[in-house]
Amino acid sequence: MAFGLSDEERHWVQQCASRWAEHDVIPEEVYRWLVRRRYFKLFVPAAFGGIEVSLGEAVQLYEELAEVDGSLAWLVQIGAGGGFFVPSFAPEVAEQLFSPEHAVIAGSGALGGWARRVAGGYRVTGRWRYASGAQYATLFTANAVVEGTGEVRAFAFFPEQVQCERDWRALGMRATSSWSFAVDDVFVPEELSFVVGQRRWEPGLAVYRLPFGLFATASIGAVALGLARAYFREMGRYDRPEAVRRELACRRSLLEYAAGLFRAGVGQAESAASGGRIEEQHIRRLEWLMRAALQMVRHLFLEVLPAAGMAAVVEGELLGRIVRDCLTIFQHRALWTPQWGDQWDA
Repeated sequence: MAFGLSDEERHWVQQCASRWAEHDVIPEEVYRWLVRRRYFKLFVPAAFGGIEVSLGEAVQLYEELAEVDGSLAWLVQIGAGGGFFVPSFAPEVAEQLFSPEHAVIAGSGALGGWARRVAGGYRVTGRWRYASGAQYATLFTANAVVEGTGEVRAFAFFPEQVQCERDWRALGMRATSSWSFAVDDVFVPEELSFVVGQRRWEPGLAVYRLPFGLFATASIGAVALGLARAYFREMGRYDRPEAVRRELACRRSLLEYAAGLFRAGVGQAESAASGGRIEEQHIRRLEWLMRAALQMVRHLFLEVLPAAGMAAVVEGELLGRIVRDCLTIFQHRALWTPQWGDQWDA
């Protein structure tokens, strides 16, 4: 994979990660490296400076990055995921927003504000949490309810229009600048408002035909898989009784089985999107498959946690950082099992 990490880059990132582990931002030189590698432009059309990868290729990259550092992988999948909104804007607007070399979106999928319809657009007020990548975002997106209609729309804001609050104090994924942001009666023109999942034009990438929920599960799930693989790798480096080592090897094999199921779901979704519109029932089956595979990974992680000993909870230990990142990512709604979210009828 041409856009994957070289051995030299992998070593450099690992060294950097030990420095930013307890900070809420990544170093400037790492951000500049991400921009040069165009990791925030995975799903942006080539005409706008993107590299137009498939979802399967992006998933592979996220896993690879997460094996090196969870915060970095999270920032890449969030920043790259903003490219999903390219067709949500008119072509000329999308070009302005996504063409700059450093263009990257941060935002929130939660409903945290109100919008009032006015001439030419909307006036929006609200506050949203967990805008990962707020440190360097060139655009913020958020959902709000339109007064008088109950319609939920997404709105795009420029950095100078929002007030960020450096309030990310999570157990893991610490260096992701997942800050809260707020706007107070900000005017948003019509062309910077959209409904998630609706397309104003067809840039030609199959990934845009996927439902956003499935896209999010695939992207976030890939980071969880990479972290789980790093977790089992580090567990294997500790001196443990032979019986424990056999159990770890067994669980590691099950991890790869779950990863295969997850990737199969991603592949089927991408194939269906390439062929046109995906049927709703097929979408739900594939998302259920991916989430079930990821919950298998979560259970494997928790099953072997006692074997990590105190290294899992002591700050300064690489294994401890991976454990905290795993616990944090599995709290994300996109990875919940079906019984905790929307029901799936077989």
